[in-house]
Amino acid sequence: MSDPNHDWLEEELESLRDLEAPPTLLPNVMKKVRERAGRLWWTRLVESRAELLRSLVLGVSLVMLVLMLLVNPAQFLSRVPGATALLNLIPLLLDAAKSALFEAKVFNFSVLGIFAPAIILSYILLVAIASTIQHLANTRK
Repeated sequence: MSDPNHDWLEEELESLRDLEAPPTLLPNVMKKVRERAGRLWWTRLVESRAELLRSLVLGVSLVMLVLMLLVNPAQFLSRVPGATALLNLIPLLLDAAKSALFEAKVFNFSVLGIFAPAIILSYILLVAIASTIQHLANTRK
């Protein structure tokens, strides 16, 4: 293999023999072919377009998300009757949550001071476990 003028790949390809399919494969393949041929033409057309339809739905969803980010939905929702109360309620709820996290005390610690390290440590543990599993899967191969 160290000779640059010798084509080792061609020799290896020529020495390969043809592999035969197992005898149980042909009946399964023919069964699937007969099932597909027995379906109506429009069902075959719909099945082949399923991936295209999924992609179209995903694209439309992304366009709508971008439009929602660009256009201020609160401006349009404020014109809907009854929505102004909800729009006034959201900042009040956010302010209440902020004050609960910063001002509520448990053993002289704020609730945020207790939850934040637990959340950060659990995330670090999750990343460490995932990387360990990935490392073990790679060494197993």
